[in-house]
Amino acid sequence: MATYGYRLFGFQVFRGNRRTALDLSDCGGEPYVEIAERLLKALSVGTAIGDPTEQGQARLEESGANGQPAMRVEEVRVVDNTIRATVWAGKFGSHEKAIGDDAESDSDISDKAASNLHRVVLAFPDEGDRGILAVETIGRSCPVAPLVGWMKKKSREEATQGSDEGAWWRITVEALADEERLAEMIREGQAQKLVLVKHSVTAGRTRGIRDVEITASLAVTGRMDQTLAVVRDWYRRNKETVGEPGAGVSTAQGVRQLAAIVGPQIEDLDLDDGWVEIEDPDGQVKRVKPDQMTEVFTYRLSEHQPVVTPSFYAAVRETALRLQVAAKIAIEWPVS
Repeated sequence: MATYGYRLFGFQVFRGNRRTALDLSDCGGEPYVEIAERLLKALSVGTAIGDPTEQGQARLEESGANGQPAMRVEEVRVVDNTIRATVWAGKFGSHEKAIGDDAESDSDISDKAASNLHRVVLAFPDEGDRGILAVETIGRSCPVAPLVGWMKKKSREEATQGSDEGAWWRITVEALADEERLAEMIREGQAQKLVLVKHSVTAGRTRGIRDVEITASLAVTGRMDQTLAVVRDWYRRNKETVGEPGAGVSTAQGVRQLAAIVGPQIEDLDLDDGWVEIEDPDGQVKRVKPDQMTEVFTYRLSEHQPVVTPSFYAAVRETALRLQVAAKIAIEWPVS
């Protein structure tokens, strides 16, 4: 059973490998909305195959397309300060045959990439260096990584068409966190538990192994409330220190806090990793830890089939407006 939803990301743009984010209204004298529209349209000409890195393209040339990811952009259009597009994403060789209502209508697709269509929205501020990217999810699939990777690759290719390499643009994304959604998922998720781990090195010192693993249910009296308080503290402290390396909550600090919730009998075990583990209604297991909090946010819309596009955009807009103030993003979203 497929479930449909969306994830929200803040995005920034950098010139090449530089570390200073650019004002989105002025990327080398051109607003990034125009650059992004051009790059997305370039990705609609053919199918982008493989991983958009030098190593990924080398593997493609060596082994062929079978088993490789595939992506194609369609229906790119600008609406006020947003770009709206659709993205086909799949993998070559993931299915052998498309079957119809009778055998004669079957089609061999073993050499094709069976794909799903994902809607995408990029929203831009009037000024500032952070925008918002919304990507539709289908089950576990959310093609944000190949999308931004191929936009970067296309930008580099565009910059090297002449004899000299010109400016090219690197887009980076970070999932927008939602404190209330995080607490709701922990409180209402299935199979809620704490997991604490100690790693050791094998006798030959060739690799690390998970030596000790302790699991503790959140159903024990008081443990849920304590866990929620700890996770909220991670969220708030990390949000307040964004952009300050080493200033947020470390993994070691988080492990000590979770160990204290389980009890004093395990505090001397030299534990080195730990997380809150939950299972969402779609059966996806999520790990929540100080450096892995924003990956859990998927906003569910429907089952079996996607909602109509106006409803999809309205849901994205409503969630984005609620989150963007805390994320220090200022975007005037079109009503429709």
